[in-house]
Amino acid sequence: MYQCKDIADEVNNYIDGDLTIGKRIGLFFHLLLCSCCRNYLQQIRSTISIVTVARPKEQNDTDIDTLAKQLHNLCHQEHDHNQI
Repeated sequence: MYQCKDIADEVNNYIDGDLTIGKRIGLFFHLLLCSCCRNYLQQIRSTISIVTVARPKEQNDTDIDTLAKQLHNLCHQEHDHNQI
C-alpha cells in the first residue's frame, strides 16, 4: 500500500501521466482513502493552473500582488465548489 510520502514524491508524475499503470493505480487508491493527499493533489493542480494562466515573467517586475490575488480567488472557488 502506498503512503502519503509516495504521493508527495510522485505528484508531478501522477499529474503528467508518467507512471507505470501499477504505480498509478496504487496512488489512485491511496488518494481514494486519504483526504489530505487529495487536497494536496488539488492544490498542486490549482497552482499549475494559476501559473499557466498568469504566465509570470522571469524578471523582477512580476506583479506578485495580482498573482497572489488570483491564487487566493482560486482557493476560495475550489473551497466553495467542494462545499456543494
